[in-house]
Amino acid sequence: MLRRNLVRSYRLAVTALSALVAFTGVCAGMSLLRSWTLVFLAVTAVCLGLALSAALTGNTSLNGLALSALVFGALIGTTGLFLLVDWVAFALAAALVVAAIPLRGGRGHSTAHLCTRWQETLIALRQATNPAQAAALLRDRQRCLDELERRHPEAFLRWLATPDADPASVLAPRQASR
Repeated sequence: MLRRNLVRSYRLAVTALSALVAFTGVCAGMSLLRSWTLVFLAVTAVCLGLALSAALTGNTSLNGLALSALVFGALIGTTGLFLLVDWVAFALAAALVVAAIPLRGGRGHSTAHLCTRWQETLIALRQATNPAQAAALLRDRQRCLDELERRHPEAFLRWLATPDADPASVLAPRQASR
């Protein structure tokens, strides 16, 4: 429970700091840039947003316009930060990206992959030769558990109540039956 509260607090702090930096950058960009520069950035954002939308989803509908608005805000914010604090803006952006990496957890993996990873780490934990290796495996298992619980809270509780159950059969039954 304490770990979950710490993660929640860390996520909130990183999000708040990122929002503050983005807001500052957009405000600086809107006030310091000339109108023709803003128009150029808007046209660039629309082109990039529509191209990204077409590449990611195969169409350029409303998703492309929403993505264009995000790209526009990012371009103005980045330019505004650069005008405000020069090269420090890039270091600040890099620091925020690095700070956000631990928050990703297992979110890039499927539920079936997390279940498989959970089982693989149990075998590796039994074969661990030193405490540092065991601690690393336990942290990996905890990340899997946290992500599985976040994705499927009810099924997660059913899995915990079923001793020796294959997690994939409870958490990802469609993937497990294939």
